Amino acid sequence: MARGEVTGRKPVQTADRPKRRRGPPSADPTAIEPMLKDEPDGRVSADATPIRGPPGADASSEKKKKPGEWRKQPQHPAAYSIDEFCAAHRLSPAMYFKLKAAGLGPRTMEVGARTLISVEAAADWRREREAAAVNQGV
Repeated sequence: MARGEVTGRKPVQTADRPKRRRGPPSADPTAIEPMLKDEPDGRVSADATPIRGPPGADASSEKKKKPGEWRKQPQHPAAYSIDEFCAAHRLSPAMYFKLKAAGLGPRTMEVGARTLISVEAAADWRREREAAAVNQGV
């Protein structure tokens, strides 16, 4: 770091970063207990304010649906997007398009502006690739 006399600029001072643990606040009930002041008869005093944990920490709250939750994909899709197909078959998108250009890619279907690969087309593609590997090894 250059000195102000050399550069002609004032040195910049920034505040120290806060020292805290990473991540959300803990919902550990043992961390809350020391903050509550119990009266001798078992009541909690009026000046004790409990600390709330993260949302959903208490068992009484119902699970609320988030906006767009209906869009979550089923566990076994009927059709893959290109990215999902590549992830499921451990291919890079570049390799997928290289295979498609060589005529070795799976059958695709156009649905609006999307390109999808049915599960059946993916299974047929796997069988063709396995058969080609067997024939190539002979």
